[in-house]
Amino acid sequence: MDFNRRLADNDSVSYEGTERRSKPRIYHAFPTTVEGVYANGEAFKSQTVLDNFGAGGVYLRLARYVERGSELDIVIRLSTNSNNQTDGASVVMHGVVLRVESGPFDTCGVALASMHYHFL
Repeated sequence: MDFNRRLADNDSVSYEGTERRSKPRIYHAFPTTVEGVYANGEAFKSQTVLDNFGAGGVYLRLARYVERGSELDIVIRLSTNSNNQTDGASVVMHGVVLRVESGPFDTCGVALASMHYHFL
C-alpha cells in the first residue's frame, strides 16, 4: 500500500486540547506537494494531503520527520470534485514548521505557519 493511500485511509488527526486558534480552519484532504529538507538533511519533494488549513497556516502529514523551524514550500490543489482531480485553483505557500508530531504508520504531523502565499 503506498503512502498516499495510507494517509487517505486514516482520518484527520484529532486534537483533544483546548482550541487556541483565533481563525476558523477548513478540514479537507486537499492534494498537496511539499518540498523541503528532512531532519537527516536529505532534500525531498513529496505528495501528501492536508489535514486542515486556515488563514495562518496548514497541518499536513509527511513520510519522514522535518525539523521544527525548517522552511517548506507547498502547492495545495483546491480540487472541487470528489476524485481530487486538478480542476480548481492552486495555492503556493512558503512556511515555517511550528510543530512536529508522531503520526500513524511512521509518519509525522506537521503544523506549518504561512510566511507568504499566492493563488495560481
